[in-house]
Amino acid sequence: MELIERDCPDTVRRHLSAEEAAAVRRFCGEGQQVRPEDVRLVEAVLEEMHDGRHVRLWLECDCVSAAGGRPRLTARVREDGPRHFVRMHQYGEHHCALASFRQTPEPENAGPEDGCARRGQHNPLRPVADALDYLDNLNEGAARPGGSTGSEGGVSERGRRLPRLRRILHTLLEDADFARLHVDALNENSRSWERLEAYAAGQALSPRLCLSQMLYFRPWTPLNEKMMEIDALPWPERKVRSALLLFVADEIRAGVAIKKTSMGECVVRPEKGIRAGGRDQRLTQPPYWVLSVVDRDRDGNARFREAFAQHAYSFARPVPLDSRYERVTLKLLFGVMAWVKKHGVEVTLWKPLFDREVRQTDGPSLWCRPDFELTFRSVTAVGVAARLHRVVIETMGADDPDYLERKSRTQEIMKRRGILIEHCVADDADQKERDDAFFRRVAAKILHLAGVL
Repeated sequence: MELIERDCPDTVRRHLSAEEAAAVRRFCGEGQQVRPEDVRLVEAVLEEMHDGRHVRLWLECDCVSAAGGRPRLTARVREDGPRHFVRMHQYGEHHCALASFRQTPEPENAGPEDGCARRGQHNPLRPVADALDYLDNLNEGAARPGGSTGSEGGVSERGRRLPRLRRILHTLLEDADFARLHVDALNENSRSWERLEAYAAGQALSPRLCLSQMLYFRPWTPLNEKMMEIDALPWPERKVRSALLLFVADEIRAGVAIKKTSMGECVVRPEKGIRAGGRDQRLTQPPYWVLSVVDRDRDGNARFREAFAQHAYSFARPVPLDSRYERVTLKLLFGVMAWVKKHGVEVTLWKPLFDREVRQTDGPSLWCRPDFELTFRSVTAVGVAARLHRVVIETMGADDPDYLERKSRTQEIMKRRGILIEHCVADDADQKERDDAFFRRVAAKILHLAGVL
């Protein structure tokens, strides 16, 4: 294996040692036994490849001898998470243990019920690690209803499999930057589909296929036309020919997602129905992000097979949400961000779609998924390093004892990530007073931590 220059791929920076190469293959090869020393070696290689902001080096695998046909790995950092490897499909497939790739090794013998075993000890919810996993495997996707295909779903905090379409949807929205909003973006009128198109164009599924060729954003596109485009594409082996439609729906009713256009209503009616994310299972609080699978049935007819829907804050700012209660909280947080900027503090808002890691010096990492996180830096003198601060926001939308007990367990972990502030939302006459108190508390905490007050 060789580390090569990203900007000059013909230049070899260095060869990996035999120990490093073996560690990478054990760490990222499905079914491989990871040794304790592998983690240190792999982390060092990743740090050499990615400086925390930019990719400097690629890792070229020597399992293929032909020049110009060797498969490569790059490094990525999602938000404030650790560095990890990503396959680069446009450079060919591996002929070694990395042919069956995993982003990070999971605990031995972990099963779907491990999610609720002990606090922080479940398998964390992670994004889709490999772009090829956006496609169904043969004899798998079409036969399984509801989008819960195969073993690629994440494990939820209550021990159930995260629906596969939801995991794909969250990965797309997170990687295309819909789960993050800097205060300066509050006044921007960016076009969502342009951001998605730019992201999809850079994701290779195979040497001759990129995500933008099978992911589209216009629900008025005729199904037969789209599937004929798919039929004409070079397709990876052992994968079903299908497309993904992603859009923001104006309304969902009776199993139908509706996009209103100047030409009338555009209707998406999946054969296997629409699953709902979050707490709004009746889908009565639009707008919604909708991700639908388009393929052919057993008779060869193009169809919408299934779909998954998730709250969006608004059409102008389609931040994905879990409930209408979060929409109330987010509106207040937008106001806080704008207000504290007048005092010189610039806040970035995150809507975590996957688990966040809380590292411990004396034990294994813990994992949690807050409703929102606010990050900002201290206001300091010129030349002085500004400290990064984090405020964790939790929306409390119920008083059920089981709900509160689950929240209390996860909130103990959240308090290790940052300052935790709760916002209670209920449909009563006292909500305005609670909203005002929440606004003042969050704004005051930000200004205090930033050194303004």
